[in-house]
Amino acid sequence: MGLANSQYSKIMRVYGERQLKSYRELSERQERAYRRAPRLQELDRAVGEESVRAAEAMLAGDRTKKRELRRRISEIGEERKRVLLENGFPEDMLELQYICPDCRDTGFIRGKKCHCFLSLQRRLLYRQSNVEEIVGRENFRHFDLSVFDDREPIPEVNGRTSREYMASVLRFSRDWCRKFREERGNLILMGKTGTGKTFLMNCITKEILDQGFSVIYLSSTDLFESLSYRRKEENEEEQGQGEAALEADLLLIDDLGTELSNSFTASKLFYVINQRMVMKRSTILSTNLNFGAIRDTYSDRVVSRLMSEDYDIIPLYGRDQRIPS
Repeated sequence: MGLANSQYSKIMRVYGERQLKSYRELSERQERAYRRAPRLQELDRAVGEESVRAAEAMLAGDRTKKRELRRRISEIGEERKRVLLENGFPEDMLELQYICPDCRDTGFIRGKKCHCFLSLQRRLLYRQSNVEEIVGRENFRHFDLSVFDDREPIPEVNGRTSREYMASVLRFSRDWCRKFREERGNLILMGKTGTGKTFLMNCITKEILDQGFSVIYLSSTDLFESLSYRRKEENEEEQGQGEAALEADLLLIDDLGTELSNSFTASKLFYVINQRMVMKRSTILSTNLNFGAIRDTYSDRVVSRLMSEDYDIIPLYGRDQRIPS
């Protein structure tokens, strides 16, 4: 579940900005406090001097002097608080103020990511996933089985109704998400327009994002455009999307087959699928095409990868849910 270097750097820049802001605000508070109570500046200078002496005593192994100096520093600290309060300032006026006191705006506690880092990470991953807004509406909590027909049997699934079949798809998808951390599987969602492929992708996306993994959602057209920029280096933002498509923990390619297909898209699709399998990164594709059409549109090599044991296939049936019944 590692962040890409660019993502990690972006989060650490937030902490750098927080720290600079804290030091700047402390300096401004010091100026105000010193103007009103010059004694505070004398006390702060004294603390600095005594701290240096304490460090020297520690290096010299003089424990007695070290204890005396520490006691003196403590006494200065108490006087400092008293002077602050007498002048109408809070006693922590001259201390650094942190947005996250737990990690002191470093992002880490004893070498582990602080809860504030994980929060920033989650927000960044959502923002970069391209589905931040839509997954608030399209998620497992809003997966309504009642919209699927419960009367007509579907021959392809042993006579089960659309609702019965989608209930099994829902169970499988939730289980797939729960096992994602350990198993990192791949999925193909196949079916006609309006059978719920994109909705199901968004449901899965939210679950994986909420686990803290990086997810990138791209339509097939956007994917191939980003990869063409990656080759030509014409557009930094699009080039970044092409890199993210390879590096994300989960890549979702929606509406495969709706793009303008040619030898470039065929070779790049194989490259992305194969490279992500080698890197043990998960991929989900949705398409209206069957495997015969995928072979004709792309190549036998692509079909071979998609029909391997590395991919689970979820066919979706039924009427177009976008058209009122």
